[in-house]
Amino acid sequence: MKEHLLKKSKSLLKATLSSYSQIFFTENKILALILVMVSFIDWWVGLSGLIAVLTAILLAHVFAYSEVLTKKGLFSFNALLVGLGIGTYFYPSIEVLLLITVGGAIAFFSTVVLMGLFAKYGLPFLSIPFLLAMWLMLLAFPSFSNIALNTETLYPSNMFFKLGGNWLVLVIDGLNSFFIDTGFDTYFLSLGAIFFQFNILAGVLISIGLLIHSRVNFLLSLVGFFVAFWLYSFLGMYTGTLNYTYYGFNFILSAIAIGGYFLIPSRQSFIWSLLLIPVLVVTTIGSDRLFIYFELSAFSLPFNMIMIGVLYALKIRYDQTKSPILTLVQQKNPETNAYVYDSLPAKKYAAFVNSIRLPFIGKWTVNQGHEGTYTHKDFFKYAWDFIIKDPSTNKEFSGDGYVVTDYFCFDKPVVAPATGTVVAVVNSVEDNEIGVTNALQNWGNTVVIKHEDYLYSKMSHLKKGTVEVHIGDVVVEGQPIGKCGNSGRSPYPHLHFQLQSISGIGAPTIFWPLSEYLVGEEMKLGFVQKGIPTTQETLSNIASSPVLQAGFKWNPGDEFELSMTTEDGIETIFSIRNEIDIYNQSYLLCLKTNAKLYYENNGKTFSALNYLGSKKSGLFYFYRSFYKVVLSEYSDLTVKSRFPIHHLYRFPLLTIQDFLVPFGLFLKGKFSLSYLEPEQTFNTTKVVMKTKIIGNNKRRYFSSVSEIHKNSKINIQCETPEASKIILKWENKLYL
Repeated sequence: MKEHLLKKSKSLLKATLSSYSQIFFTENKILALILVMVSFIDWWVGLSGLIAVLTAILLAHVFAYSEVLTKKGLFSFNALLVGLGIGTYFYPSIEVLLLITVGGAIAFFSTVVLMGLFAKYGLPFLSIPFLLAMWLMLLAFPSFSNIALNTETLYPSNMFFKLGGNWLVLVIDGLNSFFIDTGFDTYFLSLGAIFFQFNILAGVLISIGLLIHSRVNFLLSLVGFFVAFWLYSFLGMYTGTLNYTYYGFNFILSAIAIGGYFLIPSRQSFIWSLLLIPVLVVTTIGSDRLFIYFELSAFSLPFNMIMIGVLYALKIRYDQTKSPILTLVQQKNPETNAYVYDSLPAKKYAAFVNSIRLPFIGKWTVNQGHEGTYTHKDFFKYAWDFIIKDPSTNKEFSGDGYVVTDYFCFDKPVVAPATGTVVAVVNSVEDNEIGVTNALQNWGNTVVIKHEDYLYSKMSHLKKGTVEVHIGDVVVEGQPIGKCGNSGRSPYPHLHFQLQSISGIGAPTIFWPLSEYLVGEEMKLGFVQKGIPTTQETLSNIASSPVLQAGFKWNPGDEFELSMTTEDGIETIFSIRNEIDIYNQSYLLCLKTNAKLYYENNGKTFSALNYLGSKKSGLFYFYRSFYKVVLSEYSDLTVKSRFPIHHLYRFPLLTIQDFLVPFGLFLKGKFSLSYLEPEQTFNTTKVVMKTKIIGNNKRRYFSSVSEIHKNSKINIQCETPEASKIILKWENKLYL
């Protein structure tokens, strides 16, 4: 019972704190505590906000909504704003306490409705629930004869005297004098206005919290506000209106949202955040004049209107590979978003989430790629023709090449490039003689597979009578569907492969990268996470190593013992457990430090997606050793990738880079992993690999030699600048 109450209390505390920090799109606890403190500068306003938050959290528990979303504060941050607003407008009384709970409830139910509606379009509901609830409260106010307006907020000096005595009043007066007529006074007032605290101290504290949480957000808040401040002057508006209308927070939140949260921080997102300020300024001025007629404030309406419109426009773009890039997975702050995105091996293709692999077995060569020399033009420019070549002669046939059977690719298996359903089949077109084409039956024998809505693959020019599937069959990746032939408009045997958005055999191609393949001949193989194969490249799918597959295949609940021995002989034991979160994302949890290593194992590759927590855990060394592993049986393979720089550098270099993220990354991290020749060619019992991570000026930050054994034991010897040798041993507890 005691443990249950403790767990509930922790859950309630986390949900409450997140309600505050969520207003700045984060769950940062330090920022949350500062915001709570700011809200209680006026005790009544702070209490009103807290009551509204607890009301919304209680309703979320009553309706048994997602505990994860509740802890993130998503159901309650709008209620917080409503509570703060009511506490600011209305004098303390029992009747107002009722209004606060009602306002919190209205904000909660509005959140639930809008969350469902906006989720269909992948859009955030932002602070629209707050607007609806707050406007309803203010419109209803004239009917409440027992409720009075709160005039205390008009005299902040009295409030500060009650809060901290004469010294606090002197501090506030000093701040006002120091920043007066600099624009920073209005900036701090606008920051404080987000929490209905109309004083410079609140703004100063919030700016400190922002700086601690994110250097990017702090910078964007300044830039967004002062660009708007300048525009007010440029348009002939009196900038002093920002001191009493407090609309400046619209510009601050807009810059943070576009420049650092919803978009990956970059030069492009920074420019977008600047370009939107004039739009927001005009929208703010117009909204203010409109709402005067209703005796209401527009509050954050301009921010909501512009943000939702811009995000929707960005989401429906046909080409999601071009900047600015939408943030798909949120990390702890914008700079981390930028660092993780920069480390993606195929970041420009991150929007192509469905993996399409090569449709063959073994090594084939691209004879004609996109926008080819002979065909693959216009509507059909995003296609490939594959053949097989003899690497020693560079020929695609043996003998004279006068008959189809001379060609190495003829009669070779063609496989499904991904799981899907067969939607079109042709299997009766005769194969051509060499040099002859069949223009009437252009595509020859063909199979079309539906993988997702608007994503189909097509394999054409197959050999007559070899197609093994029928319309309606469900196929899996790598399943044989036919054999390469010379049917249709094909003068010599080859495999035509394309992706398309509809099921028709003659449908136009679409741009889509292929996933996880090897490039090169023997002795020099490279790995491509996602890419567009080009003419004359020799490609192959990954032939998996049983040893590596067993070594990195873990079931939910599996526990491991990770021992770490330093060069001075000190051994530390870490218990590691394999778990899955509510988003079906696998991660390794260090039970000693609570560090988490998120990863993906698709049977072809093991990829570390992110590491969270203590860098003193043995799990951090494991993460760096196996950041990207191709589960391949080839010993002549080298895997190269960028490495997240926030896991490589420290203060002060990393802090300077944080501020400069919107302008580019000057710090670099490069990861490489190579496979050593096995001791025995057949029935290999272990795989040995070397890892190296280097930074700027080719400085080595980490290196390791790892042995993965057939019994799934892993031995790692690491070297870092801080320690010359660290020994790690990994073993499943089931076998201990």
